[in-house]
Amino acid sequence: MKANLRPAVRQTIRQRLNYWSGRPAVETAGRALGAAAAGFLLAGAAAAGIWLPLALSLAASLGLCLESFAAYAGGCLGYVVFWGTGKALEPVAAGLLVEACLCIFGEQTKQNRWLGPGCTAVFTALVGFLFLLEQRFAPPLLWRYGFRILVAGGGALCFRQALEEGNAMARLGLLACLCAGLCAIQPVGFPLGAAAACALAAAALDTPMGLTAAILCGLALDLSWGSGCSTAVLALSALAGRNRNRLLRLALWLGAVLLGVLLTGTSSLLLAGAILGAGLSWLIPTELLFGAPKTARRQEDQRLAAAAGLLDQLGRCLEPGRSARADPETAAVFDQAAERVCRMCSLWESCWNQNAQETVEALDRAAPAMMTRGKALREDLPPLFVNRCRHLEGFLTAVNRELDDLSCRRQCRSRIRESREILARQYGALSRALSREQPAEQPVCRFRPEVGFRSQSRRGDTPSGDRGATFRLGKYFYLLLCDGMGTGQSAAGEAGAAIAILRTLLQAGVTPPEAMELLNGIYILRDDGGFATVDLLQADLTTGEVTLLKWGSAVSYVKRRSGVEKIGTASPPPGIGIGEEFRPEETTLSLGRGELLVLVSDGAGGETAERCLRQYGGLSPKELAAGLVGSSQGQEDDRTAAVLALQPS
Repeated sequence: MKANLRPAVRQTIRQRLNYWSGRPAVETAGRALGAAAAGFLLAGAAAAGIWLPLALSLAASLGLCLESFAAYAGGCLGYVVFWGTGKALEPVAAGLLVEACLCIFGEQTKQNRWLGPGCTAVFTALVGFLFLLEQRFAPPLLWRYGFRILVAGGGALCFRQALEEGNAMARLGLLACLCAGLCAIQPVGFPLGAAAACALAAAALDTPMGLTAAILCGLALDLSWGSGCSTAVLALSALAGRNRNRLLRLALWLGAVLLGVLLTGTSSLLLAGAILGAGLSWLIPTELLFGAPKTARRQEDQRLAAAAGLLDQLGRCLEPGRSARADPETAAVFDQAAERVCRMCSLWESCWNQNAQETVEALDRAAPAMMTRGKALREDLPPLFVNRCRHLEGFLTAVNRELDDLSCRRQCRSRIRESREILARQYGALSRALSREQPAEQPVCRFRPEVGFRSQSRRGDTPSGDRGATFRLGKYFYLLLCDGMGTGQSAAGEAGAAIAILRTLLQAGVTPPEAMELLNGIYILRDDGGFATVDLLQADLTTGEVTLLKWGSAVSYVKRRSGVEKIGTASPPPGIGIGEEFRPEETTLSLGRGELLVLVSDGAGGETAERCLRQYGGLSPKELAAGLVGSSQGQEDDRTAAVLALQPS
């Protein structure tokens, strides 16, 4: 019934459109209303709370016509509604100059593809310069000024390619901008842009533009709505829903969105938008928006390369420290304190005008100790300053208040830099995964894995907080063991979620170190205190070499005929920080000669496990795993043991 409903609805829509399209007046009015609605929505688009001149870009891309004036009128109304009269003055004035330019040059704007975008960028710059002059060129406004100029010109060029040249990528860009504008409309707190973006991403799953549409829609939500990690969630969901029939593809896509929302801490409204968007995607004509499905390998490679390039560019844009500069923070502390306390003092003229140099030198000598301690004391100030100051206690109180504010600002900037670095690494890892070539032929494996796994909860009747998984990708065999924080259902959920995200990343082509780093970033961004230790084992079945990545997990063991060797040291779990000191411990070894690699959780490790390993003389991984768990009875923790052996094929 569902299969017949979609064509019937589309046929009804086409019949109604054909009926009205034969009437020129109605068709002209419909195009004008559509342009006005698009201009209204584009006026609501934002990037980190900054209005964007996208409505002006749309008006310029349409050229000299009724639709252009309608788009400008709708944009003016949108800027007033979404941003208020004060902020709407700048785009309204710039748009008026753009429309005047279109009237003067007429058809030349259609013949020269650069004239419209250039005029939009120039007039946005001129009007913006006047508003900057009014604000006395405040530093925070300078980068917004340059960003708006780039958006104005680039948006006009992109929209023209979408409307006149039919470029699929440009069409997606225009649709993503409309979704960003819809985020400004939030009835009962639900952004309509979330449903529209998810519907667009879901409709594009079975097209060559599926991954690109997911990235652009997620980026529109992240910038305009501030939902969290929508780009990463929708991108991974698009990868999970590839090459399936429609119903199964949507089911996998919704499941991947649910998993991404739970792991990244993205707003749950994204999941609601995905559910609504999955239903709306049935009505979207994919062949009209994205082009007919293409199965050629070359076109697919080009699409993946474009998506990889986009993610890499996004990662580079988020790299910290590109335009960092030192702020005179110490001087600002004293200036603010002086404005609060010293301005009303009778000695203001003497201290800060006639003897300003002496006052500044006295405060400069006190600054190092004060900034190191984070608090200003009477002993930090020179005796001459202390004896002369009539409001010393008030001045010290004001300075300490400013120091507290400075500390909060520094912590906030540090947190923002850390989040940007995490997102840049996530985008870079996804870009490398998409660019990585897959082997054309299945390799010949000399070994086959034999695994023994045994787990038992602390009490025996509650879920174990330890989780494991095994799977194979090409010539590699993977063994995962995660120990969730605590015991019981909550620990089991943490460990299971870590297993799921690592498995999905590895299947998407991400390398094990990158997958571990992405999990670490997810834990940091989620910021709820939950985590799971990780043992990630990658065995090459062609050579017998094994790479073991350990992060916060218990010591592992290698049992050889000559004895038992420990692997790993005590370390913090993932989710503590980023950088070289916060990385998993990596060990490479060979299991090609009958060795047994043993992974255990905290409850099954220790001296008891080592003694059991030394006494065991067999070669069965299952028997050894059962013996390790059985020998650790009485431990106040969940007990899990996983044993791997590589047998000749």
